[in-house]
Amino acid sequence: MKSSFIYHFFAISFILILLSDTALAQDNDQPATIIVDQSGSVHPWNHLKVNNDPDNFQFAIVTDRTGVHRPGVFLDAVHKLNLLQPEFVVSVGDLIEGYTRDEQEIYRQWDEFHGFIRQLQMPFFYVPGNRDYMYDVMARIWEEKLGPSYYHFIYKDVLFLCLNSEEAIRGSSMGGIEKPQYDYIKKVLEENQEVKWTLLFMHQPLWIMDNTRYWKDVEKLLKDREHTVFAGHHHHYVKYTRNNNKYFTLATTGGISQLRGPNFGEFDHVVWVTMTDEGPVIANLLLEGIWHENVVTEELTDMIDAERIMIEPVFEENYFREGDFKIKITNDANYPMWTIFRFGTSKHLNPQIVEFQKSIPPNSVEQIDITLNSFKNVRLKDIDPIPLYAWFVYSYEDGREIKLNESYKLAPIKKEFFGQSESEVILDGKLDEWTGLPYRGNIKSTLTDNVDEYTGDYDAHYEFNVMYDEDYLYLGMAVWDDELKNKKNGSFWDQDAVLINLDARPARISANGRGNNRFKDFIYLNIIPSTSRKNPPRIYQEERLPEGIRVVTKKSVQGFDMELAIPIAYIQSNGGENWETIRLNVCYFDHDENSSRTGIWWYPEWTSKTNFIGSGILFKTLAD
Repeated sequence: MKSSFIYHFFAISFILILLSDTALAQDNDQPATIIVDQSGSVHPWNHLKVNNDPDNFQFAIVTDRTGVHRPGVFLDAVHKLNLLQPEFVVSVGDLIEGYTRDEQEIYRQWDEFHGFIRQLQMPFFYVPGNRDYMYDVMARIWEEKLGPSYYHFIYKDVLFLCLNSEEAIRGSSMGGIEKPQYDYIKKVLEENQEVKWTLLFMHQPLWIMDNTRYWKDVEKLLKDREHTVFAGHHHHYVKYTRNNNKYFTLATTGGISQLRGPNFGEFDHVVWVTMTDEGPVIANLLLEGIWHENVVTEELTDMIDAERIMIEPVFEENYFREGDFKIKITNDANYPMWTIFRFGTSKHLNPQIVEFQKSIPPNSVEQIDITLNSFKNVRLKDIDPIPLYAWFVYSYEDGREIKLNESYKLAPIKKEFFGQSESEVILDGKLDEWTGLPYRGNIKSTLTDNVDEYTGDYDAHYEFNVMYDEDYLYLGMAVWDDELKNKKNGSFWDQDAVLINLDARPARISANGRGNNRFKDFIYLNIIPSTSRKNPPRIYQEERLPEGIRVVTKKSVQGFDMELAIPIAYIQSNGGENWETIRLNVCYFDHDENSSRTGIWWYPEWTSKTNFIGSGILFKTLAD
């Protein structure tokens, strides 16, 4: 069906170009028209009654409405677009919540959205997002109600390409362009080489992603022409300079957001585009005000996301009396950074200094040593971490002050070790090779979610150990669970599961990890155990994990046992040939029939406020 549509599209478009005096160069005294194939019973736009003035060429872009939408925001944007009176509006996807195979619910969501668009006084062009096109049934309903998922039109000598970034690998941050769409783009560009500008619209910003199939080939086609690219998906505005042109990821028009403001690229907006002979002029119209296109640049994003603090953990054997924490402060920006540290209180730890203030010059590093002591020897496992609050203020180029704050927790850590396997490890789910499982997750561990529903070790707990050989790092784990909940096709979030986080970078880096960049900086291994010999364990987004990871689970009297193998090649690629440490965290999510869910963490979750520097670091011991 798609190939037939494309054939008829080009045939009709060619005839239109031959017969129309307004195909590429239109009389400035006459209202311009959108040139697009109008065959078929449905189309990816609402109507073609262009709201245009021959002397102006202005249109608007709306971005992500959904991803846990905030009711009323998008409709407010529709009303404000009617006040602004652009000639037409283009989207970059995520128009409905989607992520369901329930046809009735999908139709309901589209009917709701079309209700919003019916209130818009100008044409609206649809572009699919991952939430609009995730499953086959959603793609089918898209084509049923809206027609093709990628298309183009020409207006006042400008080529508009509306693309489907969800075509190749459907899912969040997993988009791409397949060969048929690439061939379509190539043909359209070849047939419209003389347009004065080319604008591309898609949902996911493929230029910052891997495994996007033909997207890099599309960029090569664009290399020698004036063009601008708009995308959404990240709910975070950033302007990029790429291919000698401007590429934008847009913020939100109602999608979930912390709404921290322009400095963070987090705001509700529509983009106002004025086409000129020199290209598009971009104005970001916040629903509460107006900002220029440099509201957040790639430079500012890098500055905000930079690691400013690196704290070296202190390791002890069993007790702690006093130790020096080395803190490295880095300012990689081209602007001075005023830094303030202030300690909170702890039951056991006392800082030598309570507050530190200093201006760190641009592109420089400062190191300070802060002594913590205890009034008496305290067992390491009993120590209450001390909070460290940090504030950073940059004097930015346009007179803005960029104010950031972070908090950390410091505590001395027991130096734990793991050794080399004494015999061959056979991955069969049996724990015969394991001489002991010294690490535990139980009632004394960090608990999350439905804590009140967790009744203690009888309800659920686990023990585990780690060892290695020349080829693999191994983890053996025994789980006790009085009520094992396992669904063959269920979600990862509504049944029992094991979560393994493993950061193989050197300790000075991994110790400061805060759970960001999962799959990139550390392994995020979410496992649904199998209680049947016929079915292997299920692994969340397995395609994003390093190759060669193996896991086996085996039902036991008390629950299940698990053996996991991670290639040493991965450890070496992150920690170096002579790697010495790993940073590990383990969690068991216990689901009971009353739908309660409790997370039992070995150490606090790395993304949580209770996480402390260096938790979970294990040292490798060498064979004799």
